[in-house]
Amino acid sequence: MDIPPSAFLESTPATFGIAHLLGMEIVRAQDGIGQVRIQVDARLMHPQQMVHGGVIFTIADTAMSMALMSVIPPGTPFGTIEAKINYMLPVQSGELLAEGKITHEGGSTAVMEATVYNLDGEGRRAIAQVLGTFYIKRKKKN
Repeated sequence: MDIPPSAFLESTPATFGIAHLLGMEIVRAQDGIGQVRIQVDARLMHPQQMVHGGVIFTIADTAMSMALMSVIPPGTPFGTIEAKINYMLPVQSGELLAEGKITHEGGSTAVMEATVYNLDGEGRRAIAQVLGTFYIKRKKKN
C-alpha cells in the first residue's frame, strides 16, 4: 500500500495528534520503508539546548510505523511492543530525518529498525539507532 506522504497528515488530523504537535512530515511510506522529518527548533529542546531524546525516539518510532503500514492491509491494527534506542550524538540545529525499515515480518510481529540523521551544514550524520518489535493484529483465517 502506498501512502501519499504529502496527504497523509492532512487525512489524519484527529487521529495523529503527536505528529501535528511536533511538526512531523511524512516523507515516505512505501515498499517497507518509512521516512519522517522534523525541523529542529526551540520547542524540541530540553534545558541543555539539545533536542530531547523523546522527540528523537518519537520520529524513529513513527518512521518504523510508516514502513510497516506500507506493507500490511489497510486498517490492520498494529503497535510498538518493545523498542531500544542508542543515542550517538546530540543535536542542536538543522533537521532530523528518521528512516525506518522492516528487518523481519512474522505472523503477528515484525522486527523493525530505524536510523535518525541530523541534516545540517555539516551534511548527514547518524545520531541515533533504534530496534523495535511491533505487534500486528492480523485477521484470522477461517
